Amino acid sequence: DKDGNSVKMAGKPYIGPDGILYDEDGNPILGKDGKPLKCALDENGNPIFDKDGNLLGPDGKPLKDKDGKPFNKGAVGPNGNVYGPDGKPIIGPDGKPLKAGLGPDPTTLKALMGPPDTDKDGNLLGPDGKPLLDENGNPINTVGKPYIGPDGTLYGPDGKPLLGPDGKPLKCGLDKNGNPLFDENGNLLGPDGKPLKGPDGKPV
Repeated sequence: DKDGNSVKMAGKPYIGPDGILYDEDGNPILGKDGKPLKCALDENGNPIFDKDGNLLGPDGKPLKDKDGKPFNKGAVGPNGNVYGPDGKPIIGPDGKPLKAGLGPDPTTLKALMGPPDTDKDGNLLGPDGKPLLDENGNPINTVGKPYIGPDGTLYGPDGKPLLGPDGKPLKCGLDKNGNPLFDENGNLLGPDGKPLKGPDGKPV
């Protein structure tokens, strides 16, 4: 932090782009009802705290874990900002908010930031290890589909960034809710609103 002290992450939940809370192993944190906890996010995707530093749910009330305890030790937001127990961003030595490293490493926080879990055929798996099904009851296959990080960077199944024709990592456009943008033909759009192209010059 700005005083040169290391910032401990123990007890700080990681918050996904959709507001779901994860522990440091990348597992969703469950409430008393056994369902994943979800926090409230403002229009910029930042978590919302009360004046006592308690993380708030979508209903405006403090979130509580399965033991009924509130989350008041800070958190890591979807954009990597680290929040202290007072619910405010922790400021680093350079005077800017601290950001945690949230790279797509499959061994850490894989449920939140890394490539999604799939079976040997490339079918997307849910938290229970069973294939997720679409509205027609068919497995959702990820072969050839990029994984999109919270900042819009595209990653392949190996967790490495996908590169464009210029050799730089590809980044897609995101709406205000953090969802990727597509054109009417289903092509993934870049921040400039034009279809993204891979190293071969073809749309992603």
